[in-house]
Amino acid sequence: MMDGSKNKSIYTAALLFRSLRDGAFLPQNLWEESIILIEAISQEDALAKANEIGRCRRVSYATQDGTELVWEFFKVERVFEVTNALEDGAEIFSRFLRNSEVESLLTPFDDII
Repeated sequence: MMDGSKNKSIYTAALLFRSLRDGAFLPQNLWEESIILIEAISQEDALAKANEIGRCRRVSYATQDGTELVWEFFKVERVFEVTNALEDGAEIFSRFLRNSEVESLLTPFDDII
């Protein structure tokens, strides 16, 4: 446990962020999935904390071509309790994927931009 509390567990939360170019979301814009660790007393508490963290991670900047790029929090996709000890080689997240999802994961960004 992070703060020594006996009633808290460790959870993973998958946060989804989407990019906006000059304020617009287009189908070709990129998404980011960020998996974070959260210490919480329940899955509901972990979800609330994940939403708060996600909202605080909004970032905007000008790209090299002068476009304003904004990464905005979209949603918490899922929350899971970590039931394994956090040690070398411990699995903290896994999921089943469809073939189309694997193809997408294996496609380099250079091929889709």
